Amino acid sequence: MRNACLLMSLVLYFGVVNGEFQVFNLKNYGAIDGGSVDNSQALLKAWDDACKWKGERGAQVLIPLGTYLTKDVILTGPCRGPIRFRIIGVLKAPAGRTGLDHWINIRYVDRLTVDGQGTFDGQGQTVWAQPNSAQGRSYSNSALPSILSFAFVTNSRVRNIKLLNSKSTHFHIFGCDSLDINRIRIQAPEQSPNTDGIKIGVSRNIRISNSHIGSGDDCIALLTGSNNINITGIHCGPGHGISIGSLGSSPDDHVSQILVRKCMFTNTMNGVRIKTWATNNPGSVSYITFKDIAINSAYNPIVIDQNYCPLNNCPKGNSHVQIGNVKFTNVTGTSMTNAVVNLQCSGSNPCTNIELTDIRMTYVGRPKGLGFQACSNVEGGASGVQIPKSCF
Repeated sequence: MRNACLLMSLVLYFGVVNGEFQVFNLKNYGAIDGGSVDNSQALLKAWDDACKWKGERGAQVLIPLGTYLTKDVILTGPCRGPIRFRIIGVLKAPAGRTGLDHWINIRYVDRLTVDGQGTFDGQGQTVWAQPNSAQGRSYSNSALPSILSFAFVTNSRVRNIKLLNSKSTHFHIFGCDSLDINRIRIQAPEQSPNTDGIKIGVSRNIRISNSHIGSGDDCIALLTGSNNINITGIHCGPGHGISIGSLGSSPDDHVSQILVRKCMFTNTMNGVRIKTWATNNPGSVSYITFKDIAINSAYNPIVIDQNYCPLNNCPKGNSHVQIGNVKFTNVTGTSMTNAVVNLQCSGSNPCTNIELTDIRMTYVGRPKGLGFQACSNVEGGASGVQIPKSCF
């Protein structure tokens, strides 16, 4: 047994298995743990060598036990074979602002696996209280980096990792196709500004499952170009719920074919939400299903908001984003506000084919009273149990 363990240790350190699959250990590139020395060059070199590896079984970049500080890096493909980014230890972001949009930025890679039960530590607590350099206010973190970014990544999977305390979005997905994200944990305090869990745009065929997300903003946000997204078994809280949008700030924003099911929300600002700006920009939200949703003490459990204006300084108007074919099915739980269902659609482009089926929501907030459903400019229907009474 001792010899077998020694052999495995040597394999992990020196990195060759059966002549085809090779491990590129960060330690072999001069990385120093402890969290105080920058290891970005070691990470870039390890990635570059792994990406060039010709073995049919692919290559692995290994982040071993320890804490490794690294500045922002761009890890670029295409690679010559499958590549695995295995994090066992901790990658630690530098404190303060860096001026870039993403910290660990992976681009143009096919057949990528990110796993290992390790942690990406974004050190967001070092900037959350600072005013934004571009906006002059702490509300917006647009100049702050996400922890992990996938851009144009295909046929890939992410599992068993932890993303901790991002300065902005934790996991940003753009231009991707066919991703499987399973059993990840995202964690940031409730008051951390704009720390969305997962933000998706211009991507399709994405599955997110069996994960726990707690943040200071949306647990999952689906932006324009999101298509065929399956979200299953998510525990969201704290945070702002699972949101489609915001849409309509630019022309031709479209989201379609979204399934959110078997998800639980605990102490969140919202449950399931669709939000659009009241502008003249055309767009659409279509074929959306929220099913088997459990909500515990959310302030806005079921929301369509076509007058989205977070800073309350927007011009008056009507949203031109057309929302249609949306189903809310078997949504149960408790609400901290009495409007347990609140569907506020556009006066010029009413929501169409909205279905409420088996809604059981109880108002438990203060002052005591009865909950209700509120609908405006909505065409649709209700069936099954409706607690409180349907607004249709």
